Formats: sequence, C-alpha cells, structure tokens
Amino acid sequence: MNAAYFRRLFDYNYWAHRRVWECVEQLTESQFTQPCDYSIGSIHDQMVHTMAAEWLWLARVCGTSPSSLFGTADYPTRAAVRAKWDAIEADWRAYVDRLEDSQINEVIEYVSLNGKMTRCTPLWECLMQVINHGTDHRAQTLALIHQVGGKTVEQDFIFYAWE
Repeated sequence: MNAAYFRRLFDYNYWAHRRVWECVEQLTESQFTQPCDYSIGSIHDQMVHTMAAEWLWLARVCGTSPSSLFGTADYPTRAAVRAKWDAIEADWRAYVDRLEDSQINEVIEYVSLNGKMTRCTPLWECLMQVINHGTDHRAQTLALIHQVGGKTVEQDFIFYAWE
C-alpha cells in the first residue's frame, strides 16, 4: 500500500457516491424520507450518516476528536446534504493529495465519540474504514432506493475502473 493506492480508492469512493446520488436525486421527497427499520433508517438518514462518518474520520486523521456526529435534522434537505458532502469530499481529496507513502503506517490517536476511550489506529486502517464504510452504506442505500421504487446503479470498483 502506498499513497497512490489510497488516492485511487478515494477517487473510486466519491465516484460511487455520486452514482448513488444520481439515484437519490430522482426520488420524490416522500421516498427520500420514508421511514425504514433497516440499518440507519430512511434514505435521508443513510446519506447523512455516511457523510457524518466521513467527516468524523477526516477530523480524526487531521488530529481532532469530535464528541458527536451531526444528524439528519442538521441537514434537512438533499441540497443541504449535497453541499456539506461536497465540502467533505473536497477536504478528503486535499488530504489524500498531500498524503505521502511515509505516513501510511503512522498511528492516529483519537478519543471515542463517547469520550471514554482513547484509540490508536494506523492511518491506513482509518483510510480503509472510510472506504469500507462508504461501500457498506451505499449498498444499504441502494437497497432502500430499490425498496421505495427508485432506480439503482452499479457501484462496484470494476465499473469505476472500466469507466
């Protein structure tokens, strides 16, 4: 693993997020906010949760330990979610663009959200968490989009590579 590897994964991650967003944008407001007892909740809830987790991990790798995540009420519309997520994406891209091979194994120290535990995690594991979490929640979001009658897309890495 090296910095170029992670730049490629983050580029894939945001390519896939944008494909899912294309599906989300086609939904009615009712479909977007429809309560669901699967995973995090509505598609709106899923999108905000995924975005908040990316924000959290960016803060951690940059040396801060937030004590809470923002929620759906903080971003009540698709436009608000999209604007915040675009900013988070820009910050992540700037971070990985500056990333050097020598940093990959550095240990990141941060405090858990509940403030009760200090964790130490190699940077590469933090970066993989962001990618893996994004893939997991995109799959869940696509399942919910299908469930409410929306159109879905492929998000597999190979489709990104072929494109």
